[in-house]
Amino acid sequence: MSDTTTAEVPASLDPSVRRTTPAVRALPFLVALASPPILDNIGWNPFSGWKILVGFIVLVCVGRFAWVTAERDPSDPRLALKLWHRPDQRALSAMTCLVLVALPFVLGTDFDPPMDFPWNSWFRIVNYIVLFALGAGAFNLLAGYTGQLSMAHAAFLMIGTMVGAHVGLIWEQSFWLCLPVAALAGAALGALFGLPALRLRGLYLMLATIGVHFIVLLGWKEYLVHYFGFAGVRFTAPSLPSWLHWIPGINPEDGEFLINSQFRWFWLNLTITTLGLLFIVNVVRSREGRAFAAVRDRDISATLLGINVARSKLVSFALSSAMVSVSGCLLSYYNRARSEDSFNLEQVLDYGIIIVVGGFMGIQGAIFGSIFFFALPMYFEWMREELPFISDIDFFSRYAGEVDLAIRGILVVVVLVWRPDGLAGLWQSGKKRLLLRFDGSRAGTGQ
Repeated sequence: MSDTTTAEVPASLDPSVRRTTPAVRALPFLVALASPPILDNIGWNPFSGWKILVGFIVLVCVGRFAWVTAERDPSDPRLALKLWHRPDQRALSAMTCLVLVALPFVLGTDFDPPMDFPWNSWFRIVNYIVLFALGAGAFNLLAGYTGQLSMAHAAFLMIGTMVGAHVGLIWEQSFWLCLPVAALAGAALGALFGLPALRLRGLYLMLATIGVHFIVLLGWKEYLVHYFGFAGVRFTAPSLPSWLHWIPGINPEDGEFLINSQFRWFWLNLTITTLGLLFIVNVVRSREGRAFAAVRDRDISATLLGINVARSKLVSFALSSAMVSVSGCLLSYYNRARSEDSFNLEQVLDYGIIIVVGGFMGIQGAIFGSIFFFALPMYFEWMREELPFISDIDFFSRYAGEVDLAIRGILVVVVLVWRPDGLAGLWQSGKKRLLLRFDGSRAGTGQ
């Protein structure tokens, strides 16, 4: 009877293991960031036929390169802790990065689509989608991850607006100082207003936070009349700090680079929203985020596991309120004006629709929900005015607003009944089916 020993295969020879350097892993994302500006500088017209083909080829190559350079090591559990560690996640992230960078260059063209499609209006819609994704992600952190139903979302939009007006206009400080001050003010007041969550939950907590909304609304109206009168607040356009003027594409005029166009606002909104959503993602993946989930599922069991439930609830309120206040400050500067009627309880319902339709417990839900909430009404309006047969129906034009709300309500019900996990769940299941089919086809080819 002979003993057989299995030789250990070195990691460098094991086909299931792939190691790449950080520079190689970052290369597809650098290509995705650099390609649209380079094409724009050489007079890129995104609607000329061969250049559309070039852009599509670059998109496919970036996704393929990101897939190939992904690290793989089944024996290393640390890889699972990294964001976008799987090949499909890296490929999709790199392609999304390229699409987002190319989007403002495409929307900034003088393209004249057929049937009077409102091309110029979509730039503002995209900016609203980006801005509301940040607020919806913060709302999802509180309601989706921690299970705390709050109706005080609009209250912290007001707090962010008041901080931006006071620091930026009355104290005449930089816009870039307004954002961290708004975050600190939102976190402090969020922890304070979150105290009822220590003894209330469900419908009772929701009713208590409605009271918070009206308290802050009263303070907002008094503040507005005291400092700005009945005309409302008129915000000035922020400027990029001088130490960032080295960025390619920045051309200061008289030593100042004002953010005063949809194109420039897109980059600012996208940067801040991306940083905010990445912050929320990392919080959810941390020990504190797992405590949030335990509190949501069963707070009594979480207490038995040694989790400080009171601390977790207050931290959740503070973090969510901080991000919402930053979103409120950004929205106010973007809209350039705020009045007494700018904030109402209906805005809380809007954010609720966004995260319910988009999907609870996921940042993707905030993004998909924002697209649903802002893109569909514009699309419905265009269909009602320009599409044959539909534009001839007098009922649709006479009750335009009511028809849009009815269609949106029907879609909300369809999504909730058909896909309770929202559009993000539909996206995840579709991607999983596609990957299974792709893996099956590769296995069949290998055989």
